[in-house]
Amino acid sequence: MRSLMAYHLISYIKSYNYVAPMSFFIIILVVNYSIYPNPVLASYGVTSIYLYIIAAWITVRFFHTEDLVQQQITMLHAKNEMRYFCSKYVTASSFVVLLALISTSYPIVFGMFSKNPTVLEITVGFFTHFLLGLVAVTISVLFSRILLNKKINTWLGLSLVLVISIVSLGVETLLPGYWKYILLVLPPVSKLALLMKEPLDSTRLLLIYLWIFLYAAVMVGLFAILYRHKKKFS
Repeated sequence: MRSLMAYHLISYIKSYNYVAPMSFFIIILVVNYSIYPNPVLASYGVTSIYLYIIAAWITVRFFHTEDLVQQQITMLHAKNEMRYFCSKYVTASSFVVLLALISTSYPIVFGMFSKNPTVLEITVGFFTHFLLGLVAVTISVLFSRILLNKKINTWLGLSLVLVISIVSLGVETLLPGYWKYILLVLPPVSKLALLMKEPLDSTRLLLIYLWIFLYAAVMVGLFAILYRHKKKFS
């Protein structure tokens, strides 16, 4: 697994596919904190949404680093298709860890907050960024060319899910009756972002964390099912 992850990482670095999303991430992070001082939790809530979008962008480009022929060759060397996909998923998740660390530490290092954040606030900030990034990775894999043949379907489908999940609370008020329950198929991104305020509701926050983690696990299982189904009938 480690050798596969190292191969994926080297291939991605050589492709320069990370330049655009990482540049945009750094710019938007700097711009977000250009006016200070800022409240700790609310600021982390905003930048976690940015990371959610950037992580999805990075993941799609990462999973499309290899062409189809090279992908088949790598799968043969991996000796197991699921092992291949697991190594890519873990590698993409490691990018999220890096982005979460940057998002959490940048305003602290440069003194952008209105007060010195507590250990609890820093911990909550990191896990909020990480979990939203993780669920973005998971959703993006479902919209990669592994399952979808046309690039336009990848970007349009993924963009639609990202946008609706971010504004879901606003959309919920517009849906009649039981139609609101359709939104349960989306990750609770907006719910988590709204919890990032003082006083912190730790109980609800932990429940949302658990919800996101279980959501990501279910989506990984769904990917495995859809991939086997596609391979069986292709």
